[in-house]
Amino acid sequence: MLSNFKNSILEHPFFYRLYQSTVRKKKNEYLFFEFIFSELSKIKNLRVLDICSGDSYVLNYIDKHITSYVGVDYNNKYLKNLGNTWPKHKFLNLDITKKNTFSLLKDYNPNFIFINGAIHHLDDSVMASINALVSNFKDCYFLSVDPINHNNKLINRLMINFDRGKFIRSKDSYEKIMNDYQNIIVDDFYIMSFMNIFHYKNFDLNNFYKAWSSK
Repeated sequence: MLSNFKNSILEHPFFYRLYQSTVRKKKNEYLFFEFIFSELSKIKNLRVLDICSGDSYVLNYIDKHITSYVGVDYNNKYLKNLGNTWPKHKFLNLDITKKNTFSLLKDYNPNFIFINGAIHHLDDSVMASINALVSNFKDCYFLSVDPINHNNKLINRLMINFDRGKFIRSKDSYEKIMNDYQNIIVDDFYIMSFMNIFHYKNFDLNNFYKAWSSK
């Protein structure tokens, strides 16, 4: 019953964004995303595929640094008005747990695949399909961000419990499903102790983070 209540509340973009803004510090990961995209846009025009894009809130930070954007989500409540807000971009109502979805996404030929806070909702088989999709595009940038089971502090347990993800993994488990991807753990984007794991490919996120955090 509690799970159904959480789902019904957080499926609405307003309440989801209210929840997200409440738990983040002022210098949060969206500002870090903006820095990443601004730096990489100096190298090439960025064609972004955002998997499990939700309300595509990230566009508020990266739109001026990208050439095109395709947001993919299964929840039409998130996608409903995005076409009016961001008319130059595409928003697709697709279920990525279905294998044929990935064959459709190949046609968009992205050079940056982005997944923010979604892998902990996906089982290992879906992650295998995502890994295959990334590998399909040579030199494609890849960035994913997800919470990890990190400690037993009360506030951390409450946050993990409130999140609807069924597959919140340990650091080692995330590393395993991401194969040979590099990773960095960053824990200072939240008001409470709630660590994230960043996986990335084909750019140096570690140095980007050092440059951004020292500003």
